[in-house]
Amino acid sequence: MTGFSLRLLEKKVRQIRLRVLAEVYRTGKGHIGSTFSCVDILAVLYYDGFIKLNKKNSQGEARDKFILSKGHACLALYCILSDLGIIPDRKLSTYGLDGGLGGQLDIKLPGVDFNTGSLGHSVGVAAGMALANKLDNKKQGVYTLIGDSELFEGSVWEAIIFAGDNNIGNLTCIIDRNKFTVCEKLLDNSIYKNLGQKIKMMGWNFIEIDGHDFKQLITAFKKTTQSTKPTMILANTIKGKGVSFMENGLGWYTQSPTTQEYSAARKELSEIK
Repeated sequence: MTGFSLRLLEKKVRQIRLRVLAEVYRTGKGHIGSTFSCVDILAVLYYDGFIKLNKKNSQGEARDKFILSKGHACLALYCILSDLGIIPDRKLSTYGLDGGLGGQLDIKLPGVDFNTGSLGHSVGVAAGMALANKLDNKKQGVYTLIGDSELFEGSVWEAIIFAGDNNIGNLTCIIDRNKFTVCEKLLDNSIYKNLGQKIKMMGWNFIEIDGHDFKQLITAFKKTTQSTKPTMILANTIKGKGVSFMENGLGWYTQSPTTQEYSAARKELSEIK
């Protein structure tokens, strides 16, 4: 699917959030807050043609790769893969059930290239995939989406240095900057002060955007396809985006909605914007 209008993208992200909400309510399992913060990013990547994944190439090598490092947001990706026809809807319906889809990505699924592993590994793995494509003269890109607390991992910085030194231009790393870890707010500390300057010094492009603005997301991803350097996109997001009483709420990391909260959230997400 390519060339989605902004209105259609808005419709898709509301549908994804509604399905995530329903599955978490049904099973009592999931991470609504950190999942909702990255839905817009995933929707633009998959529906606007940047990650060229379809039913025919989902299990092949000649396609773009994506690693969702913040694996606790996997339910959003499951919903997108189901909507694209990559996995059957009946498979998505097994979420949270014994023997069904769990709270981390299932690497046996078509279209899934890597699961989370230990946090901080995805940038290095993605860099390796992208370098392999570059050495083989393949044009396919590699994308990874990380949580903002992952920059506290030394392995991430090792991978950043490696990718910059090797001019891995087909590598894109997106930071979901919702400013929350599991149990506390993540402020502009020593890591995030002058982050762009640090990343550029290591041979990367650096782009800071509103992670819920489709136009900014599309423009940023277009720039990544035209560069000989790896690109870091700092996407400023809101944890729990889309439901007013969940937004920036620390408790919505693993909290499941009550019946009253589910009805209120569903009503808000169903309203035509």
